[in-house]
Amino acid sequence: MTKRKRAPRRPTAAGLIVCVVCAVLLAAAAYLIEARGGLGGLPTWAQLHEWLGVPVDGPSAEMLAQGDAAVTFFDVGQGDSVLVSCEGEHCLIDAGTPDSADSLAAALRAAGVRQLDYVVMTHPHADHIGGMDTVLQNFLVDTLILPDLSDADAENGQLGQVLGQAERAGVETVTAQTGQTYALGSGTLTVLLAGLPGAEPEDVNDTSLCLRFSLGDFAFLDTGDAETAEEEALAAHCGAGVRCTLFKAGHHGSSTSNSETLLALARPQAAVVSCGLDNDYGHPHAEVLDRFAENGIQVFRTDEQGTLTFAAQADGSWRLLEKAGAESEEESEEQRPAA
Repeated sequence: MTKRKRAPRRPTAAGLIVCVVCAVLLAAAAYLIEARGGLGGLPTWAQLHEWLGVPVDGPSAEMLAQGDAAVTFFDVGQGDSVLVSCEGEHCLIDAGTPDSADSLAAALRAAGVRQLDYVVMTHPHADHIGGMDTVLQNFLVDTLILPDLSDADAENGQLGQVLGQAERAGVETVTAQTGQTYALGSGTLTVLLAGLPGAEPEDVNDTSLCLRFSLGDFAFLDTGDAETAEEEALAAHCGAGVRCTLFKAGHHGSSTSNSETLLALARPQAAVVSCGLDNDYGHPHAEVLDRFAENGIQVFRTDEQGTLTFAAQADGSWRLLEKAGAESEEESEEQRPAA
């Protein structure tokens, strides 16, 4: 005798109403936290995560306000994502890996970021754009700055998701050009080089946007995954114009980047390596760490230290901030590098 299969239960009208009401209440709560968090007894996102026991590895809004500007290197595993903040305005350079998308969005919320004036894609590799569609979906973004994508498959895969979300959200998209400048607070974001001229389509790393944020005597240099050929082109084009205080190590600290030619001109006081713990590529490579040491460059690493936030002053001084909001004991000397 065969057993009759029980028909699946259909949701009742009452059950559907409960689901809708719960969804509306959750949306309303999220809106209130976003708009009024920290006021009138309402928690901030950071407090909410703390109460729920969900750690967020990132800065608080108070940390971002400790200097004239702040540069945050998010721990996104084997990828890149950097937030440059100045006087309440924010620029996100790259957005990590697909696996880090939700944690990146949570960290931005916990930092009090509600709007991004710019989101920059240095180049369309998944470890740099993996969370970008999530960012575009969850934050107000004024402008998306892109590299030359004429040779890229802009319809499919991760890149297609990013461009599709930008279109749905009505975000202005701009293809970067060498020499373009964008105001960020009192600082300036400059596209020093919009990729290696004549780079072959398969050399995606050498299409990286090379960017410099400057505020008075402080400067931050981000070259994406630019390799030696593009670094040499950057050095030839800009000369001492690549001088910086803080440098994001090129290509996660790879020996294919971070050339002596660039470092001799940039002369950073500190370099930050953004890479995954025990990654398969061996980043950062030993010869690059040796090169940094030979040039007197202090090294910080997201794989060992997690998300890192630096407070910067217009006089060129800077300091690493601890996640709790207190200043690090390893505070830099107030040096004033040449502009």
